[in-house]
Amino acid sequence: MKAIIFDIDNTLIDWKDEFIFSLRKLLKEIYPNITEEKIKEIDYVIDTNESYLKSLDKNVLLQEIMTRCNIILPNDFIDKLIIYQGNCFYEDDELIETIKYLASKYDLYVISNWFTKTQKIRLENMKIAKYFKKIIGGDENYFKPDTRCFDVILKEYDVNECMYVGDKLEIDIKPALSIGMDAIWKTNEESYEFKTIKSIYELKNIL
Repeated sequence: MKAIIFDIDNTLIDWKDEFIFSLRKLLKEIYPNITEEKIKEIDYVIDTNESYLKSLDKNVLLQEIMTRCNIILPNDFIDKLIIYQGNCFYEDDELIETIKYLASKYDLYVISNWFTKTQKIRLENMKIAKYFKKIIGGDENYFKPDTRCFDVILKEYDVNECMYVGDKLEIDIKPALSIGMDAIWKTNEESYEFKTIKSIYELKNIL
């Protein structure tokens, strides 16, 4: 094996409830009296965008949010959200040590369905961006589970030289396995069919 490809949210970075604060803060700057119900509605539309969009485009996503949530938002709403979310992170020394160790043995990549800029800022703030050869977001790549999302990396490696690590069985793991790529599923579920880990830190002991 020469390369490991990671998903980000709930794989490299555990998604925390507090992360909705960035969306709440931005929306309250626009509409100080916006309700929690409306914030959660907008959060849901953003969070599930991969279920109704074929690719990630700021203008298209903005229009979908406004249409589905019956709200008017400024043209730079997504640009601001990208920055706000990028600055939403937490300190994790064990993650730094794990990624540093893996980078000493393998080429590391990220494939995410969210905006590249957000993910780069987050990984930079968490002090691990420098260990990845490429950080590829959904705004410049095919959406997972489309297996063409791997093409940009497979130009440099045979598929059997790569491993994918992700938290979603249908979006991350099965697509990788379907093209002959090894895969590890980060999950708390027990599985006899798939390789699993409960924590990203386990990779330091098994790879």
